[in-house]
Amino acid sequence: MNTSEFPSHMTPRVKKLYESLIDKALGDRSEEWFTPEMFHDVVKSKDPNEKFPLWKSVENCSVIVRRAIAIDRMLIAMTDAQNNEKTHTVDIYEGDLLLGNMPMGSNGLGKVFPRFLTDDELRAGSITNRNAASLFGHNTMNYEELLHDGLQKKIDFCSQKLNELSPLIKQEKKEVSTLRKQYENLLADPQASAEAKEEALRILRKKDGMLISKKKKFDFYWGVKLACKAVVDYAHRFADIAEREADLYPQRAEELRALSAIARRVPAKPARNFHEAMQCICFFHIALHASMNFISLGRLDQVLQPYLEKETDKAKALEIFECFILKCAGRLNLTSKYLIKQDHVDYATVLGTHPYYIDQKAGVNNFLQNIIVGGKKPDGSDATNEATYLILQAIENVNLPAPGIYVRIHKESPDRLIQKVASSVYRTKNNPSVINDDVMIPAMYNSLMQDEEDTPATRQKMQQLANDYCVDGCWEPILNGKSDWTFTMLVGMQAVESAMNQGASLKKDEALFRGAKVSPSTPLPKSFADLLKYMELHMQFFVDQAIMSLFLYYMIDENAAPSPLFSAYLEGCMQKGVDKASGGANHNLGGIVLGSVPDMVNQLSALQHWVYNKKKYTLEEVCEAIRENFGEGNTSLPDSKKLLYLNIRIDFDTNSPKFGDNNEDADNLTCKVLDMFERCVSKSSKFGKMLFQDVAGEKEWRKIAALRSLAGYSGLPLGITFNMKMKITAGLGTFEQYNWQGRGIAASANRSNGAPIAPNFSPVPGTVHSGILSTLSTLSKLQLDRFAAGTITDICLQDENASQQVVAQILREFIAKQGSMMTVAIGTTEKYQKIYEAALKALEMPEQAASKLLAQYADVNVRIGGWQTPFITLPLDHMLNYIKRPVNA
Repeated sequence: MNTSEFPSHMTPRVKKLYESLIDKALGDRSEEWFTPEMFHDVVKSKDPNEKFPLWKSVENCSVIVRRAIAIDRMLIAMTDAQNNEKTHTVDIYEGDLLLGNMPMGSNGLGKVFPRFLTDDELRAGSITNRNAASLFGHNTMNYEELLHDGLQKKIDFCSQKLNELSPLIKQEKKEVSTLRKQYENLLADPQASAEAKEEALRILRKKDGMLISKKKKFDFYWGVKLACKAVVDYAHRFADIAEREADLYPQRAEELRALSAIARRVPAKPARNFHEAMQCICFFHIALHASMNFISLGRLDQVLQPYLEKETDKAKALEIFECFILKCAGRLNLTSKYLIKQDHVDYATVLGTHPYYIDQKAGVNNFLQNIIVGGKKPDGSDATNEATYLILQAIENVNLPAPGIYVRIHKESPDRLIQKVASSVYRTKNNPSVINDDVMIPAMYNSLMQDEEDTPATRQKMQQLANDYCVDGCWEPILNGKSDWTFTMLVGMQAVESAMNQGASLKKDEALFRGAKVSPSTPLPKSFADLLKYMELHMQFFVDQAIMSLFLYYMIDENAAPSPLFSAYLEGCMQKGVDKASGGANHNLGGIVLGSVPDMVNQLSALQHWVYNKKKYTLEEVCEAIRENFGEGNTSLPDSKKLLYLNIRIDFDTNSPKFGDNNEDADNLTCKVLDMFERCVSKSSKFGKMLFQDVAGEKEWRKIAALRSLAGYSGLPLGITFNMKMKITAGLGTFEQYNWQGRGIAASANRSNGAPIAPNFSPVPGTVHSGILSTLSTLSKLQLDRFAAGTITDICLQDENASQQVVAQILREFIAKQGSMMTVAIGTTEKYQKIYEAALKALEMPEQAASKLLAQYADVNVRIGGWQTPFITLPLDHMLNYIKRPVNA
């Protein structure tokens, strides 16, 4: 079959599965969640069948071993018939070509997992917001090794390592015991010299450190072995379930027995064909997400191509992949009526050592799982293949919000791929999203070269890694199964407000005089140059805090949230015998993402024009108007103030240059803001690495250790503790947080107090009047290839003016204009307004009537942050934001 002949519609069996999912998603799913009583207590486990060679009970095992046992407990609970009456994780749906089902969970609703931390660990972790729920899966899986080798090879490797380490540990324990007795004897001997005692203590500590290191490795391999074996056992239990189903349903017995045979083979053994490859990926992906590793799917077209080449029935292969899409979307919620009953987010849902307060409703259907296709191979050649087109067609046919899909394109991408992407975007109205390799590959390469020796061999290695990049569960660029990634965010408008208001917020609070003091005080700016100078000082302060938090994340995570299952296939961990949470990955990336840049530009543009150039208003008058929200809703203001505030608002909102409208003044300001951010990140990176990572010389270590302690950590630097070096990357965007982040920001150009900021790196809705191509022209001036943490622009086309040809033209312009990342939605203000009104009505209607009303809009998906979501589930503020977005090309 030629790739152009992939069927452009779902088969009856897939359509039936799709309709069943939509019906379920429109109802109350609160009873489908696992509850604590469904799990065995891992910490207090007394199972006599479990042998622990170095400890007497599970409670005394290390955290990583307990977590691996908890993974097994979770997968056992997922195949328990009694639990299944509520959770439906055992169900084999009629016509389904893949076994296994996701348990409920999402970024916005949280996760449920067996407890594996002790009371003391939970109490101690409360100060840093770390517990078992702290896992945040901003990583990606490369399934190539798993499909090629199977899990049994990994299990056997772990067994070999355990057999090697066990006698060494026993021997060293004896040696440590002997050295400790010798040291104690020296302490008791009045004739022993101080030098002898110090030397004995030094030898004891060195030997004890070697023993601890070996024990940690032992625990790592033991945890990986237990976790991998748990997935094999899970697959085998499903094989048994399919066999029993075959006996109960003779009309489908042949198909069920075939599924059972596949589950007996994978993921334990290598996959031999496309169906086995997809079932292998399905089982492991479910296990990762069930164990709270919300991991993305990586470059699946590269992984699946060898197996698709062996497949003679390409239509069947498409059908299998469509079933996989339905598995990934199995946790979907299409109504907002029952979300409070499904709220399983607790205090420790975090990104680092500080709480990350998520916009839960916006993240209800965010499962942090993306597929990446196209782009370049590690050697730099084009990677487009038959599996690229199969995946695109499957996503287009099913048109669900999950999993997300990104297509990497570049100037040498086949025209056929551009046309296929355009066709998919036009048909689905929002899928796929695109990334420009010509921008992202240089950005990734430059970041990877940080702190590396500039040699031909290093350059070649880093170039290959950069060529093979992918994105995580949102849109942040990472390495393909070869990096651990964490990030932090900041809102740039805070720096603007601080520069205008001497280090204080402009949100009105009479108890705080000028406002909340968020940054060190600076003078009132007398010129626009002063304003930019002070803004950079405040931005540096916020960036310092953000980057130091990235390093603090790695100082404590191994003690709360290790990941033995994911670490089994994260490059570097198995070779080192070190979990990803302990710096085991070969490459560690820390990203800092700046939000509200479009709002910053719009505000600075208005200030420059009306305060400093035209001198129509004073800065004090503008700050006063902002504190009063431009007078909105305040009837007690004098008429003179109302008129002043109204004039300021009109000039700021409508009579000033805007971001993304191809205006020279606004574009120049954008460049200045990005240059400033780049300088701040560079300075903060050097400072953060000096404090937390680099091994200092003898003359400096005391000073740096004292600084590190001031920053909140008194231990050794990462370079010693984990033997790792973090590459700091910078990006521009908001994810779904533009609604939440705006709450803390006072009024500004084109915004009221607390209103959403601009989404990602996109024009403020309603401010672009020259068409989408003008926004792309703005992007061409910004040198976005310096931002390896990604720069994503969301555009929304008016439906009546859009066509496949128009989308294709935009894609080509996006590449030519050096855009970085782009999402495209196609809709109309009228359609979004109609759905908004229906969602309001549904909140007051009985369940059945509400479901019927909303069902007609279930296939309308839009981009929010880094994923697709059904429009009917958006928070109302997000809906209103989208209503303003559609523009002409």
